[in-house]
Amino acid sequence: MMPQGLGHEVVLTSEAAIASDTFGNTQIGFISALPENIMNDRISKIFFNVKADENGIVKHAPYGLAKVEAKLKEMNLDVVIASPYELYKVIGERTRVVGIYTMDGLGYSYGSGIVYWMLKLAGVPYKGLPYIARSFHNVLDFLNRSTFRKNFKIVVGGPATWQITDTNSQKELGIDYVFEGEFETDGPAFFKNLLSGIELPPRFISRPANLNDIPVIFTPSNGGMVEVTRGCGRGCAFCSVNLSGMIKSFPFDGHIDKEIKVNIEKGGIRNIGLHSEEYFRYSANGIEPRPDKVIELTKKAYNLVKSYGDDHTISIDFTTAAIAVRYPDLISQVAEYINEGGRKTFIEVGIETGSPRLIEKYMRGKVLPYRPIEYPDIIENGIGILNDNNWVVVGTMILNFPDEKEEDIIANLELLDRLKKYDILTFPLPLIPVATFRNKGFTILDEILEDPLKHEFIKRSILKAFDSIQGNVNILATGTNNIFERVSITLLGNFFLKIFRDRIINQLIITKA
Repeated sequence: MMPQGLGHEVVLTSEAAIASDTFGNTQIGFISALPENIMNDRISKIFFNVKADENGIVKHAPYGLAKVEAKLKEMNLDVVIASPYELYKVIGERTRVVGIYTMDGLGYSYGSGIVYWMLKLAGVPYKGLPYIARSFHNVLDFLNRSTFRKNFKIVVGGPATWQITDTNSQKELGIDYVFEGEFETDGPAFFKNLLSGIELPPRFISRPANLNDIPVIFTPSNGGMVEVTRGCGRGCAFCSVNLSGMIKSFPFDGHIDKEIKVNIEKGGIRNIGLHSEEYFRYSANGIEPRPDKVIELTKKAYNLVKSYGDDHTISIDFTTAAIAVRYPDLISQVAEYINEGGRKTFIEVGIETGSPRLIEKYMRGKVLPYRPIEYPDIIENGIGILNDNNWVVVGTMILNFPDEKEEDIIANLELLDRLKKYDILTFPLPLIPVATFRNKGFTILDEILEDPLKHEFIKRSILKAFDSIQGNVNILATGTNNIFERVSITLLGNFFLKIFRDRIINQLIITKA
């Protein structure tokens, strides 16, 4: 540890909303999209506490930031991940670079959009920035006022860098460099040049990382996340993950197993989240899965985690309905390990739209090997299969595609009707200008809500989501080791969800009257 006042050469941090492990369950972090008039400083400190040692170095970190740290440690740099609340402990005369990882720095993400709609439908005032964006600004404000500011450069990276460059706000925010894209292949050279005093362009765009360049994390990850694949390859026009290319899979031995051990042994984490854009395509060479490899991975991860105790579990986060329909036996076999004993977990299925026309135009690969015209049937059948195997589905649907027509919104409403009987949280999302839609203008949330047909779809999908989540709030509490916190999250979650749902219904009655 460096003497106090000298600081570390490279300091990594993030907005407080994602620096926190939110009681051991990253899904609770969704409330970071609440605005400042609701999520004030006092409340936010409770929900977004960041565990750190006496020197301000975090005990858990956002997964992407942990990857950056691990790569820089390979260069033998003096690098730490610090709590955004305790940067004063790690920044000093020696500090040359401060890297900030951002998920929604200006508040333009999907999550901020849906929360805005929820509050508007409930008649709740919305004032200020979403807390996640405010917490990003708080970090920048502290750094730009630092006594040592002249000594270090501020570099911002992460999924939300497009928000900074597309709004031309980099200079105004006091950011020296924006690093866009994956870090592991081009990032080391970028940092080497930066630390050598070489002048670099203010915006750096990196290439997708080579699999062999991606290191094992050193700091445990929030939510016990362990990446098992990267990329996707289905080619959806709106998805930035598609820029990584075809799905790439990490080996279990020597990589995945090591990260599981870091999270459990060093992080004290009981549930390991096996992260993939499409888990059931682990080790695939293209769209078609290799079921034997998926089952092998699941068994190995399960056995390793269970070696630490019966209360340790594994979960997965993403799949497609097409895989579930095509390989129902694979779904059932994996569920025996993920959802053993009737345990329920969440899994996200990006529905995106109920319109075969939009599927054909913007995301033909999502439905493969089936045809776009079959997509509504594939969604319904796939969700049914996942429900039968104890997965509660989080189904996202996007509004405001270019060339979106009334018939497409009607198709969304029809699909929503078909999903009423299933255990699914349907979330309407605004299209954000990433991937193919980059630089084509920002979605205006109020304009969407003013459209009668879109308003009806947003209302119905949110109410359906509330109905489903009320019976599954206990899932959100499973990540915390503290029994008092588990009970509190369940009771308070159900209480506030009921109030919020009732407010939306009452507001709709008032509006109609």
